Amino acid sequence: MRTKTSIPSINQINHQPSTNMHRGQGRHPSKAGGNITQPTYPLLHMFLFAITNLAIGYSTLTWIPSRLAWVVKDEPSEPSEPSKNTQSSSQTLPSLSLTLMSLFVCQTILGSVQYSILSRHALKSKVPPSFITSFNNAIAIGAIGTLICHIFAVLFGAGIIHQAKETMQFACYLSLLSFYPASFILGTDVKSWLRIFIHNSPQTFTEAALYCQGMMAIFGAWLGSIVIPLDWDRPWQAWPVPSVLGAFLFYMIGTIVGLVVSIVMRQRAVRREFGIGIDPPSVAKVKKA
Repeated sequence: MRTKTSIPSINQINHQPSTNMHRGQGRHPSKAGGNITQPTYPLLHMFLFAITNLAIGYSTLTWIPSRLAWVVKDEPSEPSEPSKNTQSSSQTLPSLSLTLMSLFVCQTILGSVQYSILSRHALKSKVPPSFITSFNNAIAIGAIGTLICHIFAVLFGAGIIHQAKETMQFACYLSLLSFYPASFILGTDVKSWLRIFIHNSPQTFTEAALYCQGMMAIFGAWLGSIVIPLDWDRPWQAWPVPSVLGAFLFYMIGTIVGLVVSIVMRQRAVRREFGIGIDPPSVAKVKKA
């Protein structure tokens, strides 16, 4: 009987140790390296992806929606004087719907590039999942992430029926910043999701960048909601403007922090691989004595 073999994700494939290392072709990292694995992709790619993430975060929230507004023309409506108690999120954000569409396209392109780069480093003995399978998994995980964000937004005080559209748009935006990009790398590997985002223990440089971006975006969304109940009567206090802006700002900060953490992890892995800064056994015995 044929046994079914599950297709591993890109993250699982890159965690498999290579057994084809011979003398003269390199060596295994030293035991002092712990769980830190070898670089997923070069340092230049880390900078490029960090800059791309910063550009995507800024352009999808401000520049792209304002340019697309010239293409998507709505019927003109009669101007009405807004009351002091009525606040509209459109007064601060250009268009959250256009932001979601442009962010989805940009994150899909960036995720496909990351997938193609990481699939090249996969072992030949392991068949990586196809891009169509990875994209379908990303869509499913993004939808699940949207539902999770929506549930937590309601638990933290958002209305179930009142402003349900705004709450769903906020959940989609937060999922596109946290769950959707990571799904291209982690796939359906539940253990990796739990290890990274629940147990807070990323092991590779890619995982560290995804962890910092996603967790900082979620923290920023929660931090931004603090100003909503204040009686300042400002337009930018309307739901979900503060949470969206907080998620956007802290996502940018998380991108920079993730880049710094990735560089530090890479330097430590290289030093430990070549034995730099590691005392030989004889010196270690003298120090213990």
